[in-house]
Amino acid sequence: AASWPRSPDADYGSTSLSESASVTVLRSPAKKQQLSKSKMSSVRGRKADSKTGSWWDEKLVDANNDVTLALTLQITSAHMKDKSMVRNLLSLADSNIFHWGGLQPSVLLIHVDSSNEEDADLLKDTVKLIRDTFAPPSNDDATTTSSTSSTTHLKNSLVAVIDSYEPAISRKGLLNMATFGAPTRWIVSGLELERGLVLSREASVYAGRQAKAYADMTGHVFVLPQFASTRDDTRDDGGGGENGKHRYPEGRVIYSGVGADLLPSIRGKQTMRSNLSEYDCVRCEEEDDEEYADDGVDDAAKSHGRRLSDAHPSSSAEKNVDELLEDLWWDLSVADVYGTPGGFNGASETSLGAMAKIHDRIEVSLVSLLDRKGEHLEYLRYFDKSPILMIDRLGPKKEMMTLDLAPEVEDFRGRACFHLLRLAQLATLGYKVSVLPGAFAASYPNTREALCNESIRESSTSQCDCELDSESTIKEILMDEVKRSAKVAVLMKEVDDRLLNSQ
Repeated sequence: AASWPRSPDADYGSTSLSESASVTVLRSPAKKQQLSKSKMSSVRGRKADSKTGSWWDEKLVDANNDVTLALTLQITSAHMKDKSMVRNLLSLADSNIFHWGGLQPSVLLIHVDSSNEEDADLLKDTVKLIRDTFAPPSNDDATTTSSTSSTTHLKNSLVAVIDSYEPAISRKGLLNMATFGAPTRWIVSGLELERGLVLSREASVYAGRQAKAYADMTGHVFVLPQFASTRDDTRDDGGGGENGKHRYPEGRVIYSGVGADLLPSIRGKQTMRSNLSEYDCVRCEEEDDEEYADDGVDDAAKSHGRRLSDAHPSSSAEKNVDELLEDLWWDLSVADVYGTPGGFNGASETSLGAMAKIHDRIEVSLVSLLDRKGEHLEYLRYFDKSPILMIDRLGPKKEMMTLDLAPEVEDFRGRACFHLLRLAQLATLGYKVSVLPGAFAASYPNTREALCNESIRESSTSQCDCELDSESTIKEILMDEVKRSAKVAVLMKEVDDRLLNSQ
């Protein structure tokens, strides 16, 4: 496990943890001379004892109205053997920070595999490449980070490297660490850079608008859908790039993402697909039918990435939660672009009634995933997308802190391993789950090609399942998580009942 250094001291903070990993902060918005153990930052509603040393410049951050983009990136030994592959991964991370803009904060946590001593030179070159990308040294002082026109968008970014002595580390653990490093109440996390995903151009604007609209309402979670585009964005190549890439000063490469203005056209032409796994560099390997027959697993489990609705194609009432959220997002997003009610009836009462019913179905669908029965369990376990969530640190009830109550379950490692569990837990705890209209993420042919080659295909696992020792361990962890959420929900209801009776 890894955590942030306790104080941003000399050498921009480096710490070794449990002899398994070290964390080095490469760049921080706080000026180096201002960093000290006594300098703290806080977010409204957080307890004083949960404060940590600040890596942030408080003049650049509005803790309650800004939204932090929390990114993680995992660079494997296979990536390090191809320097161009590492550059492309870093460019994807840089592109998302660029599209997020320099006005709102971002956290980038990069995990580098250093488990193989034979790769020491590759590791050194990789870390240098990371530093040159996100914290280029000043010409006058190699220990000081320079600020140029090509790094302006990074002025409000916290970038750190985890040097792990183990070949694999939990992505969910990295997500937890990245979100804990955020200085704001609202956080967007879950974007899979390794899949070539790029945020839409106005995602930061829509997120900031939503944060302000819900400033006085706590306990909300907004989902950003993610797609695989069949076409590159070639409208803006910056005069020096191609296929949607354009170059900035000092050779910085930015991958372009489309904006909300194209959503009506995209929906009509169906140039974006919801099934990301069809476009993965390494496709999930299917177990054969005999193996399923021996294990007594029903047909619904044969395709790990299969939607629940595939087992019941004739019933639109049985849409899974991913489809419900996506349909709602399309209606609200197109409505935002056109300034019309989208897919809802034009009458205000009807629109509000329709939305209320959809939100109720979404909540029921999420909570039902925790019953650990049949198709619900299969869908919960094998859902193969990491949800991109805009989360409120403040829960629906006083003293409910989201990052404490419902963090990602770090033990569930793997390409497809209970990715929806956290969202289901949040719904169980009373959080209001909806979508962030107009904001989305998508991979494009050029971003997918940039992260895929024969070496990656040969070295990457095609098994899409949990990376745990046994089924009994998986069941035990899941049961503990389900019980924990249920206990908290019951406790909060009892508190509400006592308060109601005392009035």
